[in-house]
Amino acid sequence: LTGNAPLDDLSSAAWRMILTQTKLSANKRHFFAGRQLQVDGAVSHVRLNIFPDGGVSRLRTHGTLARS
Repeated sequence: LTGNAPLDDLSSAAWRMILTQTKLSANKRHFFAGRQLQVDGAVSHVRLNIFPDGGVSRLRTHGTLARS
């Protein structure tokens, strides 16, 4: 996918899981890095699934820009 992919392309994309479903606590910051993440190659988009339906005040992702 490109950085400006249409919504239809994103909804039908083959998403790869980079972090397994993880129990989180309310009112707490959570950090994931290193071996917790199953990243194999470049990632252009990130999708957040919430189980069960709850609220998320912020999601921050950090990475390095890959030049081809």
